[in-house]
Order: sequence, then structure tokens, then C-alpha cells
Amino acid sequence: MKLALLKKASCCALSLSMLWTAGCQQQQAGLGSQDSAIQTELDKKNAARVASLSTDTYETVMNARVSDRFPDIDLIDHRGRDLQFYTDLIEDRAVCIVYFYTRCVGSCPITTQVVKKLRKDLGEVFGDELLFVSLTLEPEVDSPEELQTYMKIQGIEDDENLPDWIYATGNFEELDALRKNLGIYDLDPIIDADKTEHAAILTFGNDRTDRWAALPVGMEYEQLKSAMIRIMGNNPRQRFASRVQYREEMMKRFQESVAKN
Repeated sequence: MKLALLKKASCCALSLSMLWTAGCQQQQAGLGSQDSAIQTELDKKNAARVASLSTDTYETVMNARVSDRFPDIDLIDHRGRDLQFYTDLIEDRAVCIVYFYTRCVGSCPITTQVVKKLRKDLGEVFGDELLFVSLTLEPEVDSPEELQTYMKIQGIEDDENLPDWIYATGNFEELDALRKNLGIYDLDPIIDADKTEHAAILTFGNDRTDRWAALPVGMEYEQLKSAMIRIMGNNPRQRFASRVQYREEMMKRFQESVAKN
């Protein structure tokens, strides 16, 4: 008698569980469909908003700029060319700056791969209006020849279809002072002396519009890319479109997650 009652209770519990699961699946499907319809409407509105924005280039900031504190130090790039930091690499353009050194085996290779992806993705937005600059933390080791070897190992090539990417070396004291002027330093001198602490930060901006920021390479990639476009964008449409792309990517991931569950 007890065994029969237990079996009956078990069957009832199983049936209720199945009904509850089926109900949840139907509810999720309904919510997914509703979210999809809402997102479609948002996409239309965002697309219309983007289309309405101007493509006229922002006016150049003529007053004091953040870059006024950047020293115009002498550099030698991987091609053996003599360059000046501000005059040749920064003035009136969008730029992404990263510190590294060729003997680095920790964060530098990871950072390099992220920047390689950014070079391709941001190149589709900026074309030749954007420049990438990698500055060595060990100029006493990293000669132009060493820089070329490092670039070859990392699979970095000169490509006219991508934004230019300059690897440069110079005087240690001047490069170190520039690093601090860019805000890439730690208040604790012991931590600041550790080169690896500075090799996973991207400093980027647009000198002409005087907009600058710095973010860690390890943050979520789509968010990093969107933030860079927002800061470096040359016109309203270019900057706002990045937000639409980011929202679309996040919604796509959410919908894929709902479908899997």
C-alpha cells in the first residue's frame, strides 16, 4: 500500500515538473519573440538616428589641448626613419598608443593580438585617418632591427588597406617622461618600475577634437572597440554608429543565450 502511494506521488511530482518546464519554455519563447520585436523596432529607430547625423568633420579645437603636455621627443621607427612624437604621430589625427618591449613574454603578446584585431576592425571605420603607435619600454635593447624582427614574429605587416602601425624606439629618459605625461604610470614607484604594469594599457584619442582616454586591453572586446570609436570619432555619425553596433552585438549574444537555454 505504501509503495503504491509513493509511486503515485512520484508520478504526480514528475507530471507537475514536466508541466512547469513546458510552461517556462513557452514563457521564454514568448519573451524571446517579444524582445526580438522590440529590438527590431529599436534597430529601425537607431538606423534612422544614425542616418540623420552629420558626416561633417568636427572643427579643430584651437584652444589649449591635452596634447600640449606631450613632449615632441625624437624617435626612430622600425623603418629607420627619424620622427618626432607629436609633430609626426599625434598632431590633428586619431591615434592609439601602446607601450611594449620585445623581450616581454607576459602581457605584450596578448596586447599585440588585441591591437591587431582593433587595427582591422577600426580600419573599417577610420581608414587611413587612424594611426597605431607602439613605443618600447626598453629602447636600450629594441633597435629598429629588433622592432622589425618582433613585428615579423607577431605577424604584423605593412598593409595599405589597414591603418599604419608604427613601432618606435628612442632615448630611455625621454620615452619614460613621455609615458608619464600620457598618464601611464603608478603612484607607487616600486610598481611603476615594473615594465609589465604598463604593457596592457591602450591610450587613444583624437588630437584635433581634444578627446582622450585610456583603457585596459583585458576588458570586453566589443565594449573596448565601441569606446575607442566614441572617443576618436571624427564626426557625429561615425561616433554614434559605434553605439548601435555595440547594442546589436549585445542583443545578438543575449538572443543566442536564450535560444540555448
